[in-house]
Amino acid sequence: MSQPAPAPWRRQCLGALRSALLWTPVWVPLVFLAQLLVLGLRPAFAERARLDAAEAEVRARVEGLRAEEAQLDGEARMLEDDVYRERVRRSLVDPERPPLTLERARAASKP
Repeated sequence: MSQPAPAPWRRQCLGALRSALLWTPVWVPLVFLAQLLVLGLRPAFAERARLDAAEAEVRARVEGLRAEEAQLDGEARMLEDDVYRERVRRSLVDPERPPLTLERARAASKP
């Protein structure tokens, strides 16, 4: 008894399966790259954008803190100065003159 011929739909399925297997070296890396894009690059780019925004905020805060530090250093040098302390003491003793403050002392020292 001879084997019956395969049905046409079965032949088409086998041909499609054979084609899919032949193209495996192409579609497997494509699937891998798609997965890498969806699960790897998008979150990485989102994290990069978030960190860039945070970096700008941190840099602004650092600049503000450095300016405040410079101002406080200037005030500390002024308060350590014996001449300045004597001027403050005299301004507090003299009832007709307003007390010498850091702001008034800075204004008087500017040219």
